[in-house]
Order: sequence, then structure tokens, then C-alpha cells
Amino acid sequence: MKMYRIVVCGLICLAVMAIGAEEILAGDKLSFDGQVRLRNEYDLKSTDAFRHSEVFHDLRTRIGLKFEPTDETMVYIQLQDSRRLGDPSSGELTSTNNVDLHQVYFEISDAVFEGVTIKAGRFELNYGNQRMFGSVGWHNAGRSWEGGLLSYRKEQFRFDFFNLHKMEINDEDYNRDFDIFGLYGKFPKLQFDMFAFYESNADTNFFVQEQLKRFNIGGYYHRKHENIDFNLQAVFQFGEKPRDSLPDVVIQDISAFMFATEAGYNFEGKCKARIAAGFDYSSGDDGKDSTKYEAYTNAYYTGHKFRGYMDKFIPSESYGLVDIMLRGKFSPAKKWTAGADFHYFKAAEDYTSLADDSTQTSDIGIELDFTVASKSIKGATVTGGFSVFFADEHYSPYGDDRKVGTWAYLMTTVNF
Repeated sequence: MKMYRIVVCGLICLAVMAIGAEEILAGDKLSFDGQVRLRNEYDLKSTDAFRHSEVFHDLRTRIGLKFEPTDETMVYIQLQDSRRLGDPSSGELTSTNNVDLHQVYFEISDAVFEGVTIKAGRFELNYGNQRMFGSVGWHNAGRSWEGGLLSYRKEQFRFDFFNLHKMEINDEDYNRDFDIFGLYGKFPKLQFDMFAFYESNADTNFFVQEQLKRFNIGGYYHRKHENIDFNLQAVFQFGEKPRDSLPDVVIQDISAFMFATEAGYNFEGKCKARIAAGFDYSSGDDGKDSTKYEAYTNAYYTGHKFRGYMDKFIPSESYGLVDIMLRGKFSPAKKWTAGADFHYFKAAEDYTSLADDSTQTSDIGIELDFTVASKSIKGATVTGGFSVFFADEHYSPYGDDRKVGTWAYLMTTVNF
């Protein structure tokens, strides 16, 4: 057993002994939560002329323990096992040792003075609609951060100051860490969020001048009035980054932005229907000026919520991306929901055709996503989906011989 698991088990035992058996049974100091989720996927996303389908099954198990010794203090520990069934093997006398700490942190409320909360350790971080910071719950592991957060809350506002350690390299000669420093403000009555954070990647690979220094400034507005809902988010990035080519190291000035909006109408009645339209734009770089970098970096968002459920466009391509989206959903029966999304994708800047090296184009393709979800089984949620992707002839090396990409899944989630 690895040392950190011994430490975790020891902490749990100490917590149990500290509060006593009677208080445990009363449930006023210690509480548990958990989830077991199995997702079965059929993957034929590739549009290549020579391809084959893949079928796999992802299992995620989470067990959480919350300990509240006083009204002002709380400790949360969440163990997670994330695995693909049969990888590398099962039914054998071996141990894969997949269990890890997904979250372990403490919170101290009213620290120093009223309204101040300190949170430190390893934790998930979700802000707004998760277009900027998200924990990516769809992923079989999910994203969690290690660092600290200081919150100041009043009825009219909330400010979070955070320092996240993306990477720690204890180099004895010079700093090679990757740190993020940020401020996030929420104004509930205005239904408006504002944020600014700075990314400093000092891992220079022995080239001292080769560092990422990126600032992100933006806002998120969300509103629901009667049957209409609306949200708008914009982010501007600036700073400097090294060009990836070596040995000629070139420091590029960053000037990029992202703009995303969605408006929906909610119908009255038993069907609880909603239709919506959205536009998501991430700027691209045309590559004409080697001293500038104008492609927006989608670094820490919950990608699965945006840009189509097939997750073909989660990475940040240098040519950027334009996503014009239409979606609708309704409830055909009690505890059932069905929906369909349409995505039209284009590049923000022209890219070189994958089928013809002499052609510049911005065309990418169309994706259709269909989903059905049911909570009719008590204690469980069952979700299924089917997606198709029609690639433009230039977005596939096989041109006119390209295939239609398909993908399907069935996911069962049990919370306890």
C-alpha cells in the first residue's frame, strides 16, 4: 500500500475516534456520500476510410467523507477509483491500485472576521457555466486542483482569491513551477460574474526566456426572465508565450479572445420543453506574424458541455473555432427527458486542407447529438445518447471518401 493511502486511512480513523461512537451514530458530525457510475461507449468517431469501431466500458466509483468538528470547520475526503473495465486485465490475481484522492481539503468559516472562508488542499473548482473553470464531471476521472482559496462573502457579493499549483517541480537551481493566481467575483442580484487570473509556467526546459505568462480577464452574465433565459461570456487573453519551434526561441505576444452566448425559451406545460440558440467563438492565429499569437486557449473548461458531445473539439487548435448551435429538449413522460443538439463548426482562421495541401479553408463540419435520460428507477439515473459527425471534405485526409463519424453511449449512475 502506498504511503498516501496509509495517511488517508489514518486520518479517517483519527476523525472517527475523535468524535466518539455516539456522535457518529447521531450523524451530526460525520456524513458519507458516494457514487458508482458505469458508462458503455460505442466509438466510431473517425471519418477515415479505413477504420474500425471500439466498444469499451468506463467505471467510476467515488466515496466521500465529511467531518464537521465545529460549526466553523469542515474536512472533506473523497476517494476515487477510475478504470476501464478489462484494462489491463481482470479475473486475475493482481491489483491495479487505481484508488486515488480526488478531493481532500479543509474549510474554515469566519476566519479572522465574519464572512471570510479559507479552503485549502485538493478540490474541484467550478465557476459560472464552467466555460472558464470546470471539474469536467463527464470525464471518468474529472479535474481537481491543489492549492488554496480565500473567500469573502456578503449578501450583495462574493469574492474568491485563489492560488492553484498546476505543477510543482522542486528544481534546486531555479523556479520551474506552473502556478495560477486569480480573483473571481460574483454579484447575485446583478446576475453577473467577473474574473481575472494569471498563469505563470516557469518550466523552461533550460531556456530561461522560454516562459508562459498569460493573463485572462472576462465576465459572465446570466439572466432568466419569465420564459426566457440568456447567458453571455467573454474572455480576453494577453501576455507572452514561447513559440514551440526550437532552437530559434521566439517570444510571442498573446492577444486572443473568446465570446460565447446562448438564449433559450422555456415553454409552459407538462412537457417542459425548451429551445435555444447559441454562438461560441474562439479566436485563431493566422500564423503570418511569428511575434504574435492570437489563438484563444481553452484551458480549464468543462469541454463536454460545449462544442458537441463527441468531444472532437476540446483541444485548442491554433486556427480557433466557431460553433453555431441549436438545441431543444422536452419531457415526453414523467421522469424522462429527451433532447437534440445541432452544431455547425468552422475554423476562426483558415487552415490547410487535410485532403489537399494546396487549399486553405475554414470549413469543418456538422454534428448532431441526441440524448435521452430517465430517473424512473428509484436511486438511479440512466442516460443514453447517439451522435453523428459529417466532416467537410477538407477536414479529412480521405476527402470525398471520408466516412460519417458515429458515437453512442449508455450511462447508469447510482448515488448514495
